[in-house]
Amino acid sequence: MIKPFDLEHQNKLLKAQQNVGVHANYLIDVLKPAIERGDWKELEALDIGFTVTGESLGKIGDDEAWRNLQPYIDPHAKKARALDFTNDGRVIERNLKNELKALLLKMMWLSPHDHSFDTLYCALTDLKKVINPLLNEGLNTLSALDFDRLETWALTGFTGIDFERTPIYKGLNRLYVEAKGLPFEVGLNKKLNASDFGLALKDAKQSTVIPQRLYYLGLQKSEEMINKAYAFRHELGQLADYIATYFEKAYAGYAKYLVSSEARKVNGGIKWYLGKKNKESKKCTTAFQQAFTALHSPNEDEILTLLRHHKPEINSDYIDNFHTERELTIGHWTITNLKGALALFKALNGGCLWGLMARTGMRGDEMYNLNTAQGCTKDRIERQNIYVIHADLSKTTKGSQSIQDEFVTTEIGMKAYEVLQALHTPLRKRHSGSKSFFHKIKEDFSEVGKASIGKHSIAWFKGAMGEELTLTNEDIVDLKVSDPNLSFELGSNYEFTPHQLRRSFAYYLIGYELCNYPQLKQQFSHVSMAMTRHYAKNASKFQKIRQKKKTLANEIDEERIDQKARVYLSIYEKLANRERVAGGKGKEFAKSMTKTNRNLFKDKVDNDMLSLNYWKKQIRNQNRHLHAVAPGIYCTSTTCGLRTLVNLIECVDCKNDYIVDAIFAEAKRKEAEIHMLYDIENNELTPQTPLNLTLKFKRLNVL
Repeated sequence: MIKPFDLEHQNKLLKAQQNVGVHANYLIDVLKPAIERGDWKELEALDIGFTVTGESLGKIGDDEAWRNLQPYIDPHAKKARALDFTNDGRVIERNLKNELKALLLKMMWLSPHDHSFDTLYCALTDLKKVINPLLNEGLNTLSALDFDRLETWALTGFTGIDFERTPIYKGLNRLYVEAKGLPFEVGLNKKLNASDFGLALKDAKQSTVIPQRLYYLGLQKSEEMINKAYAFRHELGQLADYIATYFEKAYAGYAKYLVSSEARKVNGGIKWYLGKKNKESKKCTTAFQQAFTALHSPNEDEILTLLRHHKPEINSDYIDNFHTERELTIGHWTITNLKGALALFKALNGGCLWGLMARTGMRGDEMYNLNTAQGCTKDRIERQNIYVIHADLSKTTKGSQSIQDEFVTTEIGMKAYEVLQALHTPLRKRHSGSKSFFHKIKEDFSEVGKASIGKHSIAWFKGAMGEELTLTNEDIVDLKVSDPNLSFELGSNYEFTPHQLRRSFAYYLIGYELCNYPQLKQQFSHVSMAMTRHYAKNASKFQKIRQKKKTLANEIDEERIDQKARVYLSIYEKLANRERVAGGKGKEFAKSMTKTNRNLFKDKVDNDMLSLNYWKKQIRNQNRHLHAVAPGIYCTSTTCGLRTLVNLIECVDCKNDYIVDAIFAEAKRKEAEIHMLYDIENNELTPQTPLNLTLKFKRLNVL
């Protein structure tokens, strides 16, 4: 069933399909049986559906009505989509066209699965690829699409369909999923993929990783700029207001100029200082000049009214002459003209976009859809501030990317969001109905397109890096490790694109072992781990090279080994002193001590388990593993270390655990007691309260 992002609109839309004429539910009583009967004459005469105000969306047989559906189905869509029932500009054969319409109607109104308008658009676009091949074989029905025919097409390659790309499979699998209730037989008995035809999907074009030197410089420069801007974030709205009102104030100055003697030439003509650089500008200027000439001795107010109405362009070389109070100071920055204000706005906007994308791994469309009201929230977990960025909408293609609207970031990422909010809020207020976060700084200050997000971050990066963009030998080594199949020229400038930030985010987090694949998968909201690994491709090679270098990262690795070794040493010292170490691993060793006379603290090569160097060697050689599950609770299983969520109740009697301290679990038990007592004393106890606290405690009660 159709599910636009605005759920309130969805509810209104579905309600509008009820109580239509004599029918309690138009979709079930009329549309569903008509689709199943497959009588095209009957179906074409029916309504596609009804708007929230009860008006018809148009007849099913009217192709123009289908093209105009989006504003009624998904009025807040960021990108215009038209359901076009032509194929390469040619009309589609009637039977095939109506079968496609039947599929879309089923997906829109009757499917048990949720579909966005974009899903309808993609399903139609993908399935139109099979129309010409079917017609070339004298077939005019989608029921002819069976495995044998598709296999022949895939192996011969005569159809022009690329069976090594995902779109064709998405379209065909829509038929399989929605087969029930369609007026034609679907010849597919399972979901298809490339391997069914002995093929492999081509790797998607991948962005390069930003070389370490440039990535680190970018992080440094963006942090410096964001910190400066954040300190004066409450004043940054003045910059947007300065830009938004500049022409209005210039018009006031220009009106004053036109009534003065300064505007008159010696021959009585007027020195206009108006631009005519393009067709639209020329039209506005000409209209204003004609209206002005028609007035007899116009005063300042009359001229200003004409200027506001016709909006002529004042020549950029002279506009500052007509603007009063041009100087504006915000923190470190002083502005004296529009050019300077625009340059500062673009720099701050671009730097914050770059900085936030670099610290979240967000794609451009996710940045574009930042939440305007509560785009950044703060949680406090274990005395640490966790900042979460919220986006309103994202790609929803099943199999590679699910809906995602939350991205963990750093404090600098939070500051970048706050600066962007301060910059764009005044512009957004000029369009009360706008739900877009980003707005233009020219013309009518309306919503920007998605492409602008990328342009601003690219411009900032190039401006901030300057000559540093020239590739060095070290840069080329980094690039070849991350992308061995690409070639780079020493001394050429590095070409940056915004999506490289997402690739670099994944590559360096995995490469520096700052997170595992499941955590990265969760941050990116990938359905498939393969997609996550695709982003971090070749990070393992980077790890090996990194570990050979004596760098800060190498020192961090050594410190990590040292800390793990000390934990192991402390555990085995407790065991040697016959102190209690709970958990499966601790119990197992303690039991072994009682059953043997030999010294279990010596291994086969006579290394002492009660020495720090022994454990360092074991961890460095990857003979032993250790990670913390909770304070005082350690796990030695490598598989658990790859999980994002661990239910601690699973650690009870686990063979891989050492539990050396019960304080954490006891503290949580005491906290649960206090919560219960408070609810009882304040008469707020509900059945849900003890249930939640009991479950929470069970997860922590591992002793």
